[in-house]
Amino acid sequence: MMDNNRLLLVGRRQENIDQLTGILETSGYIVTATQDDGVAIDLAGSSSYAALLIGWEVPASNRRYVATQCRLKDSFLTVVVVNSPNSVLTQLRQSGLVI
Repeated sequence: MMDNNRLLLVGRRQENIDQLTGILETSGYIVTATQDDGVAIDLAGSSSYAALLIGWEVPASNRRYVATQCRLKDSFLTVVVVNSPNSVLTQLRQSGLVI
């Protein structure tokens, strides 16, 4: 069964990952984060997440690849491209992922 408060985050810059993780954890989410696309894909296949969050700094081709591969592992996985740290909670709300 999916935990609706578990999120998988992939980004490129550690400071962005740390900022997003802080915002999300303060709001009650459990965040697993990585800078590596392959690790994100493996994590999506080995555990259950409410959503895959992809940082805005990840190139578009990598975003598509990671999203596609993660959805092959979990077809119900919601994918959200985070436009900015300040909008992440709004984006989750709009995706129906509010805890």
